[in-house]
Amino acid sequence: MRNPANGPRLAKVLVARPEGQLGNRIFQAAAFQAAAWEMGFSLLNPALGPYAGFFPALAEDFFCRPGQGLPMARWRLLFCRTLDALTSLPLHPVWAAGRCAVLDIAASHDGSEEDYDLCGEEFQRLLSCHRLVVAKGWKFRARAALKSRRDDVVRLFTPHSGIRAEVERHIAQARCGCDLLVGLHVRRGDYANWLGGKFFYGLDAYAAWLNAANELWPGKKVSFLICSNESVDDLLRLPGVSAGPGAPITDLYALAACDFLIGPPSTFTLWASYYGGAPLHMLMGKDQKLHIASFAHHKLF
Repeated sequence: MRNPANGPRLAKVLVARPEGQLGNRIFQAAAFQAAAWEMGFSLLNPALGPYAGFFPALAEDFFCRPGQGLPMARWRLLFCRTLDALTSLPLHPVWAAGRCAVLDIAASHDGSEEDYDLCGEEFQRLLSCHRLVVAKGWKFRARAALKSRRDDVVRLFTPHSGIRAEVERHIAQARCGCDLLVGLHVRRGDYANWLGGKFFYGLDAYAAWLNAANELWPGKKVSFLICSNESVDDLLRLPGVSAGPGAPITDLYALAACDFLIGPPSTFTLWASYYGGAPLHMLMGKDQKLHIASFAHHKLF
């Protein structure tokens, strides 16, 4: 639903609470920005924080607005922490008195894994009757807008030339002599505790998936690019395997440059798949078998 040109002036939307690390922050920022373009509201998103520096269109503005230039970007995190405290539940009536709404979906949606549609009628009503909406929570989604505005989103979240150059060097080396390049995200580290370690797989499981993936494309020479948040030296000794650039941002965009992606559920690989267009095979359990039919463009955005 879009705001008609002669309709009421829509509220500005201020994203107050940073969510997670690199993949989550880009995911969150992309959903809000696509919805802003689709619905016609102004977006203020300091929650993207230090990651905005990777993207030339957003880097110089305190509120991470495309093409704007309000300085003091280094104070974004402090601003978000202060705003988060000032928009706590007991203070909601104070904000309401100034025609400002605090939309905190942590209890109503995040805990139950229920999406909040940024292009839905409920959000449209909030935008129509307030001057400012302060948004707090994780499950804000704008799937239809991300699909229709994909070209604009990809342009906005194209990293600066230094990142692109490093990614291109690694991809050129990884593609040398192969027909297909498959990106494997080996998510370890924090996954040992997330959801009780449900998606924390041993390196032996990843080695088995690499061997199985070699059989998925008969007649094709397949190479693999591995990106991980832990050392994976044992996997790198396998034939046809190379390491990603190493930093989270370059690993993310290196995965986006692959032909196919494999990895556990993560916004990291979801963003790589969305940005680069490569279908993703999610690893939902340590005994999962690989099948060509399981590579997909997931609708989690």
